[in-house]
Amino acid sequence: MTAPLGVPGHAGWGFSTKNIIVQARQKLPRSRVDEIARLGGLSKKEMAYVLGVTERNLYNQHEGVLSVPLSERLLLLENLFRHGLAAFDEQQQAFADWLRTPLPELATPEAGFEPPMTDFTPKSLEEMSAKSVPPDLMAAARRRRERLAERRRPEPSYPTPLSLLDTITGCRLVDNVFTRIEAGVFS
Repeated sequence: MTAPLGVPGHAGWGFSTKNIIVQARQKLPRSRVDEIARLGGLSKKEMAYVLGVTERNLYNQHEGVLSVPLSERLLLLENLFRHGLAAFDEQQQAFADWLRTPLPELATPEAGFEPPMTDFTPKSLEEMSAKSVPPDLMAAARRRRERLAERRRPEPSYPTPLSLLDTITGCRLVDNVFTRIEAGVFS
């Protein structure tokens, strides 16, 4: 379990960010990429995508140590995966499957989705009041079908947690979902 967000060293994340800068400046060995990929159940291709480099560059050209920015991203990813695994009671396969599951909770403006909108307009009192003539139910049903046909749009494809991990903001959104899961809010 992680400490509360108000505790120093969290910087708004659901995990401790203590010493990340110090560790990143020491530059991590490339072998840590494989360890962290296994932690999240990611393939080499997925890991390269998340870190924002090509697979060839990450696995063939980085034989020694990683750059400071790449080391920092890797450390954040490691902490994020550990937080996720804690939220999933260390069930690695369930966690890896969840990373690839589209979630409506992640369809936020930060992820490129429009904020939720409603086209509901309340009827006036005159429209709701009783009429002296019985309503034409067939015409009402036809109008309702027409309105529904106009509204039908393809369902948006929701982002998967994995698809957002290539950005810091996406990592933050995913981390917020882990915090919600730990708090008992279903996601």
